[in-house]
Amino acid sequence: MRTWRVGTISMGISLVGLGLVLLVSQITDMNLTTILLSWWPLLFIILGAEILFYIYFSRKESSFVKYDILSILFVGLLGTTGIVLILLTSSGLMDQVRAAVNSEEKTVNLPGFNQKAGKGIQRVVLDTGSYPLTIESGKDEEVSVFGTYGERVMEDADALLNKPEDYLLVERNGDTLYISFKDLPIQNGLLDSGTMNLKATLIIPAELAVEIDGQSTDLVLKPRKLLNDWSVKDSGSLSVFLQDNSDIKIDARGVEELEGPENGWKMTEVKEETSEEGFVKKNGIFNIGKGKHTLTVTDTFNVNVQYP
Repeated sequence: MRTWRVGTISMGISLVGLGLVLLVSQITDMNLTTILLSWWPLLFIILGAEILFYIYFSRKESSFVKYDILSILFVGLLGTTGIVLILLTSSGLMDQVRAAVNSEEKTVNLPGFNQKAGKGIQRVVLDTGSYPLTIESGKDEEVSVFGTYGERVMEDADALLNKPEDYLLVERNGDTLYISFKDLPIQNGLLDSGTMNLKATLIIPAELAVEIDGQSTDLVLKPRKLLNDWSVKDSGSLSVFLQDNSDIKIDARGVEELEGPENGWKMTEVKEETSEEGFVKKNGIFNIGKGKHTLTVTDTFNVNVQYP
């Protein structure tokens, strides 16, 4: 009596097919995942055809059908792997895995922004957003932004930011120009961009009054030769860089730490109230030159004046 071992031929064909797939993917540089997703259903067709074939011929011959458990398990394992790949692809996880494997972290230039302040503009109201920012006064009449940011994207993919509107909002209302920095987009999933490192510099015409809402972020001010008053509120750490010919008065109110040249700050009052961390809030004046124009700082953790 002849014995038929169902599953042996299926495993043999599966091994040959898998070997061909691996060989083709190496030679043609094709995506192995795409090939596996395409051909794995053939495994069940081959195994089913083999079972039907042996059942049919076992009726004509005096034969005994025996199942090759090891071979069937191997074919089933390949098929299960294919099913898992299909589920991952349909749920979008496979695309996330591909993106994470093929991604790269790089530093990219911010799309530059240049716009004339316009006639009738008297002041600028600035919302710095959640990223550190450097703010300078300029001689030109233009408001300009430049800098860099870090992003994690797939290789050869387009940049995350392509135009100034992607990270900056600029609106005019009457004699005021409102400028707001937007939060950068964050992609959820395996390709998580996380906290991006944005470094931007904003240049504002020196003759305009400026009101800055620091949003508890670190700021760097380079006022140079101010021709109007500036104010900063709710900043984390504020660094002010002054020049030899600076003519400015810094009026700090409700600040927890005042730093700068020795004997530079004149304490006007120590407020009795304390912050949540237990720091005593201070008021102080730092004067360079005649102090014709004033930089007012309120509700800021630290003010550090850098003076040559």
